[in-house]
Amino acid sequence: MFYDILLWLGLLAAGYTLGKVINLVTALSKEFTEPISCTLEDPDSTSPVACPSIFDAPTKALSCIIPAYNEEDRLPSTLDEALAYLQRRRDRQGPQFTYELIIVDDGSKDGTARVAQSYVRKYGMDTVRLLRVSANRGKGHAVKRGMLAARGEYCLLMDADGATRFSDLEKLEAELDKILQPSFGRSSAASAATGDTQGPLGVAYGSRAHLHKDAIVKRSRLRNFLTRGFHMLVYFVAGGRIRDTQCGFKLFTRRSAAILFSNMRLQRWCFDVELLYLAEQLQIPVCEVFVNWTEIPGSKIRFTSILLMALELLIIKARPPATSGLLSATRGLTHALGT
Repeated sequence: MFYDILLWLGLLAAGYTLGKVINLVTALSKEFTEPISCTLEDPDSTSPVACPSIFDAPTKALSCIIPAYNEEDRLPSTLDEALAYLQRRRDRQGPQFTYELIIVDDGSKDGTARVAQSYVRKYGMDTVRLLRVSANRGKGHAVKRGMLAARGEYCLLMDADGATRFSDLEKLEAELDKILQPSFGRSSAASAATGDTQGPLGVAYGSRAHLHKDAIVKRSRLRNFLTRGFHMLVYFVAGGRIRDTQCGFKLFTRRSAAILFSNMRLQRWCFDVELLYLAEQLQIPVCEVFVNWTEIPGSKIRFTSILLMALELLIIKARPPATSGLLSATRGLTHALGT
């Protein structure tokens, strides 16, 4: 009798877990196909604002994309640091250094949009922009929307918590410049001979790998457990060439951003890993750059996040995009960039 009860309890637990997994898979599948609105907002106008496209010619030197979900408390200090640095750099380099900050509000339930609107009013829509997603869809989706609306020759992904020192952008730029590639697997001479003038390829991943020991000491046991589990899954899917795929500080050439984000499918936690996978499949060079980073309270990673991460990584592993199809589509996209 006792063992029968244990068996039934085990079956109930297994059924409950299976149901949760099925619900998660169903939710993730719907996110791939269901449309969701995302609008560029002028806080002082009710008229719709035309949204630019990354497939247009660049009109800024740098675009900074900041995904934000319930970040009203942490966002102001991040924006202040970024804008102060960018203005100092403009003073140093001259008016040719132009920039924009694109805040993508991912369906926040707090005052994130209100904070962003105050910066749009203060600095103007040409410098600070607010994209609003109608409902929470995930960090990956928010980043993708921001990147596809960027006007910069280079596109920086940065987290809203300001954990990475913004001036480390110069480290990313210096290392990215060393690996830039004019076209898919071609030398500069070969690219020039074929008339490929659509812009260089390259991505720089900011990394906290050199701070691994210190981070273990400062983080909670649960956070360390989740981090180790995630790294094991990443190694299984994408290998270990880039040790830290999740640092929220990455720099893309405009052409690389257009290609990678237009092909990216994952919309929540593991989009960084998919971008790395796509870059390797498409022969887009990637480098890892150590940056200064500080643990900021308020992380949104929970125990259930590891399950979502695992499911997303399995999607990459089980349903990888066809390389030939990607290359064909990508060449069409880069032709649009060159027109």
